[in-house]
Amino acid sequence: MTSRPDVINRQRGFTLLEVMIALTITATVLGSLFALAAGSKQLAVRTQATLLETTDARAAINFALLDNQFRSIDEVRANDRFSIEADGLLEDPLRRTAPLNDLLQSYRIIDEETGEEFYGVRWLRSDLPL
Repeated sequence: MTSRPDVINRQRGFTLLEVMIALTITATVLGSLFALAAGSKQLAVRTQATLLETTDARAAINFALLDNQFRSIDEVRANDRFSIEADGLLEDPLRRTAPLNDLLQSYRIIDEETGEEFYGVRWLRSDLPL
């Protein structure tokens, strides 16, 4: 039996090119995962900020709806971002069968940061006897 020394002594393993390709693929996949995680975090932060803005706007709208001419409701909103301005009373109906105890008043809420305006209508208690 004759054996060839070059076959026996030859080492088995990965070549430098194979290792470099494997490292390149691994780096690309990890880079994509890190970019995806960073994008998800930014989206979560923007979503939280939008949710806080929406909550503040909803609180201002609720306060405007509950506010009345006697100012007997204490304001509990956390910031002064939104200002509430009362507009005039809406016209009474032409035909009435009984005096109205409530009147409709239009109002607007102004976002001081963006300049956006929200319009609405609320009930006001009138001074008429029941």
